[in-house]
Amino acid sequence: MADIKTETQIEKDIFRIVSASPIKDLIGGKVYRRGMRPRDSKEEDCVVQFLTGLEGQIQSGTVNVNIYVPKVSVGKSTNKVENLKRVEELEIKIKELFEESVFEDPEYNLEIRSTPQAIEEEGIDQTKINTRVYYERSAM
Repeated sequence: MADIKTETQIEKDIFRIVSASPIKDLIGGKVYRRGMRPRDSKEEDCVVQFLTGLEGQIQSGTVNVNIYVPKVSVGKSTNKVENLKRVEELEIKIKELFEESVFEDPEYNLEIRSTPQAIEEEGIDQTKINTRVYYERSAM
């Protein structure tokens, strides 16, 4: 099995696929690989991060595709809250994109197997929409 790819290679490949997809047009920011998003970013950014992988004739595993959505102020309050409308809109769009198979690539089969989930990110006034993307690729 000379064509087994490493974690970093797979993450780079999925990053390339997501960067070329309609996700980049949905968000106000950029698409990054893990660790590359500026710590002080206030934009709607997407971060691709390898999570798990199994080797074999078919390599398979999971990659996180996280979209960060800035919180919003409500009224005169200084406290910021989750932008529920935008989070819902993006969750629906992400799900639709995978259902429409816009992430087609000759090497990878990508699909989501769980619902995109909004997670509050402490200390940065943003909500993270976590989408776990399952991948398969032939190692032959």
